[in-house]
Amino acid sequence: MRDIAQAVDSGQLTAFVQKLIKTPSLSREEAGVADLVEARMRELDYDQVHRDALHNVVGVIRGSGGGASLMFNGHIDHAGVGSMERPFSGEVIDGAPYGSPGPAIYGRGATDMKAAVACMVEAGGVVKALGLPLRGDVVVTCVAREEMARGEGIKAVLDQGFSADFAVSGEATNLNVYLGHRGKAELAVTTLGKTTHGGNPAGGVNAILKMTKFLRALEQDYPMPGHDFLGDATWTVLDIEASPGALTPIVPDRCRAVLDRRFLPRESRERIVASFQSVLDGLSAQDPEFRAELELMKWFPAMYTPPESPVVGAMLRAREQVLGSPGQMGAWYFGVDGTFINQAGIPCVGFGPGDEHRAHTPQDLVPVDQLAPACQVYAQIIAELCS
Repeated sequence: MRDIAQAVDSGQLTAFVQKLIKTPSLSREEAGVADLVEARMRELDYDQVHRDALHNVVGVIRGSGGGASLMFNGHIDHAGVGSMERPFSGEVIDGAPYGSPGPAIYGRGATDMKAAVACMVEAGGVVKALGLPLRGDVVVTCVAREEMARGEGIKAVLDQGFSADFAVSGEATNLNVYLGHRGKAELAVTTLGKTTHGGNPAGGVNAILKMTKFLRALEQDYPMPGHDFLGDATWTVLDIEASPGALTPIVPDRCRAVLDRRFLPRESRERIVASFQSVLDGLSAQDPEFRAELELMKWFPAMYTPPESPVVGAMLRAREQVLGSPGQMGAWYFGVDGTFINQAGIPCVGFGPGDEHRAHTPQDLVPVDQLAPACQVYAQIIAELCS
């Protein structure tokens, strides 16, 4: 543990995070930051550095064989900058005005998740520099197109044959240990009515009022299951529109709402669609004029790695070695690429620097004093699982 702590160069790590933040990398525009990651892996003497057409960068440190292999996962794209000031400054600021006392690196992607990418890449360099006797391989995946929420980058890496026995997602956890997240389904509900002149509403069927009935039914009689680590399932309305519109006084015959439904691992796609259809069917049975259509638009799987999984135990022990305690186990409120790694049969645990609630906000920053500990924990779990 002492050797690992001494081998982490805090100044180099901070500078690398700053370089990554200063390099814009919206989804599909990751080439520049991929250049930096690839070059750094080569400087650190990774045994294999692979880059594909999507600008996914994968570094491999090979073990002698016969041991467990470990995959690290982070993404190199970032969300849109929105109203964020100086989004690519990468400067070290006083985080106190933002509720994070002490020096912090500021810029889009600091939290989500260029700081963690830097820590993972540097942890591989620590392992190489120390000459740790690894039997299993270490695979560091720095992927593109994560923010598009389809797993395009990590799926391509997995399809190219990169794999491991266990995995770590570096998405922000505030240096705690996360076991997963709820899944996300987006569904569109369209209520159907009948147009008439606005001066004679009784002559038609107002699709907006029918949608109001549906949303009220969800509020009153649509139970949400819960989970000890992942929290409660939820639903909310993301968008609503009606047609033909207000250019003329006409009762609308169509109203479309887009719903966000966060679900738990035990809830299947079929079950969720059926639960909404059941509410619609119930309203149709009560109201002969109620007609509606349901469409599943998006599906992002839930992720859950049980506490008894070996990779969770190893992460808790690694954190305790570095930070003095195993920390808290929890879950992200958003989705991460680790879910696709889990689906590939690789148990994945979460650990990373930064506060997840700063992701995609104008207060996107990462405390400097979280960088070296994160890097040390990554190196420590490599030493435990792969040696």
